[in-house]
Amino acid sequence: MKCVRIVRKDERAVSPVIATILMVAITVVLAAVLYVMVSAFIVQPPPIVHLTVTVESRGTNWFVEVVAAPAGLLPEHTYLLIRDAGGATALPKTAWSTLTPADWDATKALYQDANPGAPEIQVLDSLLIDRDAYPGGYEIVISGDAGLLANRNL
Repeated sequence: MKCVRIVRKDERAVSPVIATILMVAITVVLAAVLYVMVSAFIVQPPPIVHLTVTVESRGTNWFVEVVAAPAGLLPEHTYLLIRDAGGATALPKTAWSTLTPADWDATKALYQDANPGAPEIQVLDSLLIDRDAYPGGYEIVISGDAGLLANRNL
């Protein structure tokens, strides 16, 4: 028996336009799958949060006023550390919520809430720091649970 091949010349493959569209679609799908797979390995750094403060001398104290504050920053999770000019700790890391008039003799620092009705630290809240206990050249470091918020020299 003879094997006969029938070749038909009137049949065509997929049109070039459809073939191009299919290739582009397959490429886009593969790129999307690759992106999803790789993005699982990329670690995003936490957002940087800053507290903006001004420092000025008023009478016998330093007045540290909040100029800009991120939302959700609470006094019990915000800390003040004061270092002397040599870098030694003059006031250990202390929560702002504990900087009260009752503790003034021990800390020589006071947190003043400009809006006691709001639990968050807001613009116009301030710290009052004794200039005799912490003279010029000392550094204040303000931090939160997530890290450094601000540091300034007195």
